Amino acid sequence: MSLGQDSCSGSRLSGLPLGWYVVAESRKVGRGQHLSRTYFGEKLRFYRTRSGDLRVTTPASLRKWPICEHNGLIFAWYHPDRTEPDWDIPVLPTDGWTNFRIRGMNVRSHPQETTENSVDVGHFVQVHGFGDAWYEDDLDIQGHLLKGAYGIDYMIFGKLSFVAKFEVEVHGLGYSLVRIHLPRFGMRIHTLILSTPVDEERVHLRMGISIKNWGFPGLPLLIREIASIRLGYEVAQDAPIWSTKRYVERPLLAEGDGPIAEYRRYCKQFYPQVETVEQELEQEPDPRQVSAA
Repeated sequence: MSLGQDSCSGSRLSGLPLGWYVVAESRKVGRGQHLSRTYFGEKLRFYRTRSGDLRVTTPASLRKWPICEHNGLIFAWYHPDRTEPDWDIPVLPTDGWTNFRIRGMNVRSHPQETTENSVDVGHFVQVHGFGDAWYEDDLDIQGHLLKGAYGIDYMIFGKLSFVAKFEVEVHGLGYSLVRIHLPRFGMRIHTLILSTPVDEERVHLRMGISIKNWGFPGLPLLIREIASIRLGYEVAQDAPIWSTKRYVERPLLAEGDGPIAEYRRYCKQFYPQVETVEQELEQEPDPRQVSAA
């Protein structure tokens, strides 16, 4: 968690970052069915034809949204200038894995704030009460993709201790994939954290859990349900912090906060209008040099 003083104290992030966002679960839009949802400050209308084709539009403006659909989820591409997508999000394996168990909740927050937890390893101890947490490697940023790795020491019932290894992939601020490995049990889990802006003040945060087939039949589904409940509990602990958090451009970081500055530099690419203004300011001549000439 970070502390700081800045001219933006008391403010919240403004503007919606471009990227892919989940706007519905596939099962909720059957063939021949309509569905309406509000995201990005606009009313979206979903329609699946009898042949299975899906369309997402904004009736007020006749806007047709770029979409993709996989792993039981419908994604829409948001860009303030309505440009076409320039990257894809991963299609995760289904053979040998359970379907994703999806839970969701509305939070007064912003996708950049919720995704920042991916690099704030210290909060797993301070907020969620885990025994220990550490970085396994430095952040790796490749364009829209941010990768990180960390470990957490879990304690169950005060007796059973085990280590969980996490590999994080952030594909823009609306899609975070966490690949979890529990070496002691030989178990692998896929977790999705999917933050979709309803408007500039609120997000609909979905959490997905999928378990690789393990043990006897039926056990992965039971573990998936337990893991889903636990993840929902952890997010509920984060929500009050997100809803009251102030955005500080240059925070004073506490020990254990992690590479917050590096993460925020990564985030700037998803605000093209802000990035354009900054580039124009950098190109403006120094007025002192002009007057001297």
